[in-house]
Amino acid sequence: MITPQDIREKTFEKAVFGGYDMASVDQFLEEVAADLTLLRQEKDTLLAKMKVLVDKVSEYRNNEEALQLAVVSAQKLGVEIEQEARKKADDMLRSARKETEDARSKALAESSRLIEESKAQIKAEELRLEEAKKTSAAFIESMDKLCRKQLEFLERVGEMNF
Repeated sequence: MITPQDIREKTFEKAVFGGYDMASVDQFLEEVAADLTLLRQEKDTLLAKMKVLVDKVSEYRNNEEALQLAVVSAQKLGVEIEQEARKKADDMLRSARKETEDARSKALAESSRLIEESKAQIKAEELRLEEAKKTSAAFIESMDKLCRKQLEFLERVGEMNF
């Protein structure tokens, strides 16, 4: 490949009538044109590759934003599920106490049965609450891992040299 120094140092033989040898000049111009064509093609290829990488980085940034929104949504959902479970548990407990008060005049066996039934419902709601907490925590952890992997990938893409 011709360098700028080669062009500066290039000399041509003198022609018979005092000018430069046309064939030497034409040959040199062909070499310069070929090298410039190769350089332009290389530049175009590199620009196309750079555009692809810019598009990918943009896509990954959009994915990162979507994942962050998903994590926030999962956290909100977890809080809502927990609040709903607590409210249901509180409502059931209030209901059980009211039923117990109303049933005080009834036989001891009947009131005992109602209390046990209420405790079982409360226990089931507590188990459901625990399951909701575990599910929310697992989802948040998986979203966090996914975000971290995306960030690592973006950092590796940024470290690539072309």
